[in-house]
Amino acid sequence: MAYERFATTDPAALATWRARLGPYVLTVGGIEPRKGSLDLIEAYAPPRAVGLGIEPVVLGAVPESDLPSFVAATDAFAFPSLKEGFFLKEGFGLAAMEALTAGVPLVVRDLPVLREVFGPAARFADTPEALATAPAHALTSDDPVRAALGREPAARPTWTEVAARHLALYRSVTGGSHRRVG
Repeated sequence: MAYERFATTDPAALATWRARLGPYVLTVGGIEPRKGSLDLIEAYAPPRAVGLGIEPVVLGAVPESDLPSFVAATDAFAFPSLKEGFFLKEGFGLAAMEALTAGVPLVVRDLPVLREVFGPAARFADTPEALATAPAHALTSDDPVRAALGREPAARPTWTEVAARHLALYRSVTGGSHRRVG
């Protein structure tokens, strides 16, 4: 499985993150328009954050080796990425897949492509207001069926399968012809 390092994590590392941050909703990536992180920051901007009883924190870079426990310790994971035309402005949601593998409730931008990838395993939000309230709903409603569904799509794609699908798509677009470069 491509995400297995997120499936099991050290309980001591989880406890460290929880002691440091308390309950938290996590998103990863830069603060830039394509990531939707600006919408997420707006979702938790004062006075809304005060009304929700939260304090937004931007941590900065987290070492790669700490990422599995950091993700697994979160109470909900937000993936607010945007699209341009038909396509996401970034990948299909690797970080969100990692969160699902860790068994973390997932909230993603309400886009057809993300509905296709995550299906009933995720909660969907389309506005900053919804991005603020959907994680709270995920936290207050224990949903073991959704959690089980979350592990299912996370286990599906492997790098080999993804590469094979890309090659098949490219061949279908080019009619099977190719030209070697170099």
